[in-house]
Amino acid sequence: MTIADSQLSTASPDVRPLLADYREQFVPAAVDYLERRISANELRRRWKPHYLGPFHAYDLTVERAWRETSGSTGVLESGAPPADPRFATPLQHFPVSIAYNNLDRLIEVLAIELGDQTVDQTKIRERTVDFAHVIDSLDALMASLAD
Repeated sequence: MTIADSQLSTASPDVRPLLADYREQFVPAAVDYLERRISANELRRRWKPHYLGPFHAYDLTVERAWRETSGSTGVLESGAPPADPRFATPLQHFPVSIAYNNLDRLIEVLAIELGDQTVDQTKIRERTVDFAHVIDSLDALMASLAD
């Protein structure tokens, strides 16, 4: 049995608790990082509890909702999902999962590049712009699903 098969709530995904924790726990760390108050390693340290806790639980609920509506067994399927209104809810939440996983990779890249240094030491300034953009856009995306 995989973790996705474990006994989790199979209700429709609810992004509100994730958004609240994101704003309370992670956004302040992101601001501290962008304002050069913490290092990339500290950013990663403050990100991981949110990513591995509230996000992971949300992500599993999204996966479970997809499996229930689509009949998927979790095996890689070819092609795009069929255009069917019953798939709308899980499909609306997939972008949050994708954005979170991309943000996790970006934070890892920043930590590898900078370690205990702050953002002003980066040699690739676009990563800073990408980071700030993702933080803001992810908040907006989750807020749109919370309505």
